[in-house]
Amino acid sequence: MTLVEAGEALLEAVAARDYEAIEACFAPEATFDVLTPHRLREHRSAGEAAERYRAWLEPLEPFELLERDAVQIADRLRVRYRFRGRDPKSGWQLNEHTGYAVVEGGRIASLTLTCAGFRPVPSPSSEAHT
Repeated sequence: MTLVEAGEALLEAVAARDYEAIEACFAPEATFDVLTPHRLREHRSAGEAAERYRAWLEPLEPFELLERDAVQIADRLRVRYRFRGRDPKSGWQLNEHTGYAVVEGGRIASLTLTCAGFRPVPSPSSEAHT
């Protein structure tokens, strides 16, 4: 599996909110460090990475991945994606993640990700009327 294929597998799993598939994208003892607007989160296993994605994505209904790409940069993988969804407490939210990964044996061994934070946005249906 190439770096880009590993990135595409993660993006497909995120788009499907398939937490088992997300976990399978990571090596068992992978590191997953996330810089959010509020704090640095450090995760030390594939299971912890999948649970972080669950915490972000599961409450959003509906959920939509708006943009995504996976690009090889020398021996690293860059993944970037933007998503929106409706949080039951906070309403419509938009977020973007950009990360750089080391891939070994077709799985993510480490991923350092920046998170824009959940940003309030109008509902998609109101965008159609503007």
